[in-house]
Amino acid sequence: RFRSSFLRVGVAAASTPHPTLPCDHCQFPMSRHHGGTVPRAAGDKPCPVPGSRSLTSAQRIEAATTHKKQVVLPDVHGWDVEALFRKYDTEQTLLLSRGSLMDMMREVGLEHKLGDAFAATVRLAFDAHSADSHFLAFPEFKQLYYYISHAHPDLLPRSTKLQITLLGARELPSTDPNGKSDPFCTVTCCRTLPDGKLEAKHWAKSQTKVVEKTLTPWWGEDCTDKFGYTEGDDLLLQIFDWDIGDKSELMAKAILPNAEFNRPGGFHASLPMTCVISDAPKNLVPILKLRVVVKDLPNPPPRLQTIVHSVTGLPPLDSTGKLDCTCTFQIVDKPFSRSTTKVSAKTLDPVWNETFDGKHRFEDGDTLSFEVRTHPSKGKSEFLGRCTVPCDTYAKTAGFHGEVSLHDVPRAMYPNPEHPGGRYFPKLRLTIWLADMMPSRDQILEMKAAGIVNAATVLHLDEAPPGPTSLGPATSSPAQVLAPPTVSGAEPGLGPGGFLEGGAGGGGGDPMTPAAGLDSAGTMVAV
Repeated sequence: RFRSSFLRVGVAAASTPHPTLPCDHCQFPMSRHHGGTVPRAAGDKPCPVPGSRSLTSAQRIEAATTHKKQVVLPDVHGWDVEALFRKYDTEQTLLLSRGSLMDMMREVGLEHKLGDAFAATVRLAFDAHSADSHFLAFPEFKQLYYYISHAHPDLLPRSTKLQITLLGARELPSTDPNGKSDPFCTVTCCRTLPDGKLEAKHWAKSQTKVVEKTLTPWWGEDCTDKFGYTEGDDLLLQIFDWDIGDKSELMAKAILPNAEFNRPGGFHASLPMTCVISDAPKNLVPILKLRVVVKDLPNPPPRLQTIVHSVTGLPPLDSTGKLDCTCTFQIVDKPFSRSTTKVSAKTLDPVWNETFDGKHRFEDGDTLSFEVRTHPSKGKSEFLGRCTVPCDTYAKTAGFHGEVSLHDVPRAMYPNPEHPGGRYFPKLRLTIWLADMMPSRDQILEMKAAGIVNAATVLHLDEAPPGPTSLGPATSSPAQVLAPPTVSGAEPGLGPGGFLEGGAGGGGGDPMTPAAGLDSAGTMVAV
């Protein structure tokens, strides 16, 4: 009676079922039972077709209460059922006890779903699927998992803990005679043992597709930890060269520590790898670009917002007098916060207007570093200048907006005609602010009423430039965010562009500190 209360389902391992199912008794195709040709079983007796008098009582009960069919579990279901069975098979006997099944169903949320009927339902499910009423083997548990996942699709399969995106790689060694490789990347959850050895969870391994004949592959694929990630696990990343008919050759590997991605904002940067090809150049350092996010952690908007606007007055380094320039932004001593602008081609006054956020790695007291270089279209890139911005320069009300001089500028091919010494003094235009230190319009009005801000007027909303609705990642275009407002005529206390001459305090501050803020609707206003 208990067995008749549950649907018994046979889960097939094959990818597609056979078009003609065999007979449950004689194993001949069921089509042979029709058309006057009924096969003979062992002992030259008629095949006991269901419903015939040749069946025993137990066989007739099973035929009336059991429905069998072949199904194929999707990959996600297969990973989840294996992970659950592995977790609760604590003694590694490949068997689940009644108590283990109870704890498992409680973890997936079935107790909250069923309420008072939870305990009786789990006992009944265990008895219905267990062959000996004492333990559940993996095939039996797989049948039960299939039934529960169809009855409660909101509970099973579970959601994986990690969101992994393998973007691309560069600086890979060549392994094929044509000077190229056929790379693909794998990611595996692993843990470092007390003795220093690395224990990889091979069942929690995912890989990308193969990109043929390249040393700079781009995959852009989302991978999963296959429910194998536990708190404290690191990630083992490996790049292989695929060879047809031969074993894949390991080219580079790296370990991403848990502390680098198990944090708000996760990890989104370029990871240096170790080249393991023996005949590769000694100074070759493969780079893998990836993103890893722990789904259960909060993802608040980043505090730091930086806009790299432009550079003026770069020195010409060749006879063309033009350069292809990029600017790199990084928080000092935090290499994984590094970001690079697009290429501004054939100019000595490049304009980018790109926004960076430090990739959620900003902390109070951090110094920002900016470096301008040529784009390495052919050969190695050339250094053009660098600058640093200390924290006290931008960690103030309304942040910082202005120009910073670049230093360590190389010698130019032609002298600067506008300077007596022929030297070049390039300047980088930046806007930097912290989201929690942007004043509102009401605060600016209060400062004006208290005489703290020596300004004549506050721009109306329709006169102010378009501003962001929030200071999160989804802002307006970089050229519009915190853009200097246009002020007609000279106003008392205002410098060029409408920014205060003496900072928010009316004197003694940075001459390029803007008196700007957000109103209640998030629109930028300035005084």
